[in-house]
Amino acid sequence: MKKTNYKYELHHLNGNTYYIDGPTNCGLYKLNDTDVCLIDCGTKEDGMIIYELLKNNNLRLKYIILTHSHADHSGGCIYLEKMTGCTIIASKVERAFLTDTKLDIGFLYGGYPLDEYDNHLMHTDEPSDILSLSHIPQGLRSFSLPGHHYQMIGIRTADDVYFVADTLGSKNLVDSQHILLIYDVDGYLRSLDYVESLDGKIIVPAHSDVTMDIKDVVKVNRNQINMIIDIILTFLEIEHTAEELTAYIFEYYDLKITYNKYMLISTTMRSYLSYLSNSGKIKNYFKNNKLVFLTVEAFNDKF
Repeated sequence: MKKTNYKYELHHLNGNTYYIDGPTNCGLYKLNDTDVCLIDCGTKEDGMIIYELLKNNNLRLKYIILTHSHADHSGGCIYLEKMTGCTIIASKVERAFLTDTKLDIGFLYGGYPLDEYDNHLMHTDEPSDILSLSHIPQGLRSFSLPGHHYQMIGIRTADDVYFVADTLGSKNLVDSQHILLIYDVDGYLRSLDYVESLDGKIIVPAHSDVTMDIKDVVKVNRNQINMIIDIILTFLEIEHTAEELTAYIFEYYDLKITYNKYMLISTTMRSYLSYLSNSGKIKNYFKNNKLVFLTVEAFNDKF
C-alpha cells in the first residue's frame, strides 16, 4: 500500500493541523507552539525520519494516536516513544492487537500461523503501554471507521480536518492491488458512505491524496467492492469452497502468490462470503464434509 510521490515534508492544512506525506500520510496537530500530537506514525523507518523532521522544526512529540494496529501506521511508535517519551493512544481492540503480535497473524491465518508468514507486514515490536481513547488531547476527536480492521478509528481536529486512515485507497492503489484487506464488508461500505458525506471538508486518507473532493475516490473504492461481489456471485453459480474462491481470485486478477498475499486475500474472501451469506445473497451448507457456498438462485434450482 505504497504511494511513490512523497517527500516526508510537513504540510499545513488549516489552523493547527498539518500532515506529513509518506507511504502512509501521518497527521500532526499542534497542541501549542512546541508540543504536537501525531495521528499514526508509519513504519519504524518512517518513524526515524519523522523524528528528525520534528526535531528540525523544534517540535516536541507528546502523543501518538494510532488509527489501527497495522505496521504501516504503528511501526514507528516504539522508536518515537523511546526518543521522546510520548504517550501512545489507541482504541480498545487495536490496543490488544498492538500488545500481542500473534493476534493479527492468527486472525489472518485462522489458526496458529505458518513460520513462512512474515508477521512484520502487520506488526511491529510491542509498545510498553498504550492508553485508551479517553486520553485523546483537547482539540481532537475520534470516530469509528469499521471495515478495514477490527476497531479502526479516524480523527477529526478542531480545524475541521478529517484523518480517515485506511477507509479508502487511491485509484492507482485499487487498480494495482485489486483486493484491499477488508474484515467487515458491510462496515467498510458504511465507512465509505460516512467519508463521502464529508465531501467539501479537508480529508486526509492514509494512502491517497489530501482532498476536499472525496466523492470520486469513494466511487472508485465502492465500485471495486461491487465488482468483486459480482465476480464472486458469478463464480458461485456453481458451489465452491472459500479455498476455491481464493484460488479463483488469484487466477482472475493474475496475482503473484506469496504467503503474505495469500493470507490477506483468503481472509478478505471469507469476509466477502460472510457478507453475502449474512445478507441473503448466497447460501452456505456442508457437502462431503466441506463448507460450500452457492448463489440463492442456484441453490433454489438445485434443491
